[in-house]
Amino acid sequence: MSNLPIINPFHWGSRGTVKHTSAPSGTTKLTLNHDKTKIDFQHFVSQYVPALKDGSKFKLNNFLFTGILQTMYLSGADYTKWFPVFYGREILELSDGGVCTVDNVMVSWEEKYQLRQNSGSFNKLEFEKDEKDTHPQNWPRLQARTRYLTAKELAEVHDDQRPLVVVLHGLAGGSHETIIRSLTSKLSKIDGGKFQVAVLNCRGCARSKITNKKLFSAFQTGDLKEYLAREKSRNPNRKIYAVGFSFGASLLANYLGETGSESNLTAAVTLCCPWDFLLCAEKMKKDYWSKNLFSKAITQFLVRLVKVNMGELESPEGSKPEFQPDIENPCLYMCTKSNLERAKSFTQMLEFDGTFTAPSMGFSSAEEYYRAGSAINNLHKVQVPTLIINSTDDPIIDASSIPYSQVKMNPNLLLLATDLGGHLAYLDETWDSWMNTHIASFFSTFDEFLV
Repeated sequence: MSNLPIINPFHWGSRGTVKHTSAPSGTTKLTLNHDKTKIDFQHFVSQYVPALKDGSKFKLNNFLFTGILQTMYLSGADYTKWFPVFYGREILELSDGGVCTVDNVMVSWEEKYQLRQNSGSFNKLEFEKDEKDTHPQNWPRLQARTRYLTAKELAEVHDDQRPLVVVLHGLAGGSHETIIRSLTSKLSKIDGGKFQVAVLNCRGCARSKITNKKLFSAFQTGDLKEYLAREKSRNPNRKIYAVGFSFGASLLANYLGETGSESNLTAAVTLCCPWDFLLCAEKMKKDYWSKNLFSKAITQFLVRLVKVNMGELESPEGSKPEFQPDIENPCLYMCTKSNLERAKSFTQMLEFDGTFTAPSMGFSSAEEYYRAGSAINNLHKVQVPTLIINSTDDPIIDASSIPYSQVKMNPNLLLLATDLGGHLAYLDETWDSWMNTHIASFFSTFDEFLV
């Protein structure tokens, strides 16, 4: 009986608690708009977003009483009619010859296409006509309510002077994900549309194309850097915020650490970041529930990403790297048909990253790549007020990887650890994300009350 899996009884329930961790000497000082007085970051969150203050209680869905159930429901339930966000897509051409895509929330299209919020229905005939007229040749069909922008629409997006919130999705995900639409719909409706909201899709994700044999990795912060630099150059005084989900949180944290005081962001939020890739990979390998419920699905999601992009990624059998690959200059010489066929039986991220990701950057193993690429390595260099949110009942992220000690050494960081929520979920009685509501509130109050 002792070898049978159990669910930790301390992680049962629907009533959770928020607990803060911060630097003992206090968090960074911020300046209030109305009287130019100073307020430290932690006190600002507690006063202006009271649902996230230290010791605050929250209530999640009674039926989803563990992190496992929360996570499974978020990924498996039918949310197709929920959060009916319209996205206008831009193809972002990058300096290395690759591309990623930016999906801009287009609130004006709700009227244009006669959206009915309650049912999610809209004028599909009109939308499909416009989608056909704007769709690039030989590019994949897009997700629901998403089409490419016309030249006129793109110019209008580029001229937008509102504060910008950039959303970074999870591993191999995109703007279409339920949890992303939940947040983008909330952000875009604040104060009648005070924010411009955009999702930056990683290379090859969200039905975009690979154009130069480069996929994304934990080190792939260059695309985010280029996008933010472009947006900042259009209006140097514009405030730009960012929020990252899971793997996107890791990319965001690495960007913040790498850029330090040169970051183009005003503030940031990370949700359910896998701070230590190695610890998280070991959890997915050894923990009964993580291994049997989530590991294979996540791994095969990445395998499918390689499969759909093999037209660009494929290398001949027996290929050797044309140069010594490294982080800055990866080489996907291992993307062969035989490796893809072998990958179809993978059940662990360690297998996928050991076969594809690690060797593409010159690492000898997945473990070596994980040690080098983990966002926890860069936390001490973050110079932007950053809200870190993790749940200790997350079935994907090992609780021991939550960076309590690192946060205590950097006054720009505030860690909110919750005992309930699962991986990205935090689903309340309405079946929506309780946490997304308050992430949106954080950005709204930060922009309204601080210089």
